[in-house]
Amino acid sequence: MTPTEFKLIRERADLTQSQLARVLRLSDSRTIRRYEDGSRTVSGPVAIILEMMDAGELPERFRR
Repeated sequence: MTPTEFKLIRERADLTQSQLARVLRLSDSRTIRRYEDGSRTVSGPVAIILEMMDAGELPERFRR
């Protein structure tokens, strides 16, 4: 997943970086910023979660 794809999915989900960090159970949004600026590669599990979110397949309990 490219940084651009990552950011587009987050924006389509109408989530801020901080909100997405909470969904992914991250302690802060720095990792999200790094995914989006390309300084950190999006891991496989994170990519799968974002793809599920984008497809509307992520269970509601994991959103926001």
